[in-house]
Amino acid sequence: MKYVDDITKLFTRFGANAESYQEIQPNYKDFKDDPVTPAVPVTEPEQLVELSPPAPTPPVFLLDEPQPPLLIGAPVEPAKHVVLSLPLPNSLLPTKPPAGAATGDRQRLSDLLHELNQVRRDGLPEIARKLTKAKVIAIVSANGGVGKSTMVAGLAKTLRRPGGRTIAIDLDPQNALSSHLGLTQQVPGLIQLKPQDADWVAHCLPGYGGSECLPFGAGDVNASRSLKQLMFEDSGWLNQHLASMNLGENDTVILDTPSGATVFSQQALDAADLVLVITVADAASYLALETMTQWLDTSRRRAQRHRYVLNQQDESRSFSRDMAVLFQRRLGADLIRTIHLDHQLNESLAYGRDPLQYSPDSIGCLDILSLSRVVHDLLFPQAAGQQVMP
Repeated sequence: MKYVDDITKLFTRFGANAESYQEIQPNYKDFKDDPVTPAVPVTEPEQLVELSPPAPTPPVFLLDEPQPPLLIGAPVEPAKHVVLSLPLPNSLLPTKPPAGAATGDRQRLSDLLHELNQVRRDGLPEIARKLTKAKVIAIVSANGGVGKSTMVAGLAKTLRRPGGRTIAIDLDPQNALSSHLGLTQQVPGLIQLKPQDADWVAHCLPGYGGSECLPFGAGDVNASRSLKQLMFEDSGWLNQHLASMNLGENDTVILDTPSGATVFSQQALDAADLVLVITVADAASYLALETMTQWLDTSRRRAQRHRYVLNQQDESRSFSRDMAVLFQRRLGADLIRTIHLDHQLNESLAYGRDPLQYSPDSIGCLDILSLSRVVHDLLFPQAAGQQVMP
């Protein structure tokens, strides 16, 4: 078959006319190929000569890490000494850390936070925390108006061991304790003795019944806020000051505190050997018992004991008697004493006299003396039954 017949059949098959076919002959006379850049021979790694880049050129790093193998085809030799130019410092982008490192950091941070919570809950070892040789009692309450300062003053006047001192320290910004112990003049107190090297012993003043008192002191709002901040920042602030007083084993410190869980009462709670919760026989105080129990559990003193005192018990009212029964059922042996309502205590405060000297046989004074004996036996079990100072 001829060449022309093939072309004709091809055009006819596609519905075209073979007469329009025209063959063009190529002409290579004017053809010019693109110039080829000669290849630069690759030298061996040991023959490479590193040239110093010019000043504006960013730093260059050599990466020797092997590249991942291809999924298809023959294995490819890993590239070596690939030169990469990093962007200038002002255009650096944050790099994402490896997932393993981030997980490790989070785990390490979580462990550290758990350790801090454990230290905060358990506190320091007993040897490191117990900085004073004196026995420390904290008087606390969930509600106000239950007679804490009256109880502090009563114990300060009656709870004294031979050769020892009993010092009542007022941590309540109301600054009322000094009046219960016969101090009528305004004297400097804790709010003026904020420096760590302040001498607390020099500012303890004599009170009723051979007691001593360190008042809270009078100050403006800024001074009280400053003292609060100091206690927030240093959880051992009170313990350190008590240690600086150089008290002995026969000495006793009684701490008066504001109502509720405040920074003042927390400092007292962390320093006390014995905590006395003062409550009254009413519904609000009974409902607050659970909250008080939870707060007492935050104490750093593992060997600390908590006891309750039912104050201002009015036997003339059936509701008060019923509430006293409920408190006894709820607290059991932790309710160590009931102090009956005695108007002689309030009248003595109004007239500026010591009720234990003015009306020692009143029911309130007798109850305080009985409470003092129980507290003495709790603090000094080896000397249980010894006579406390009247």
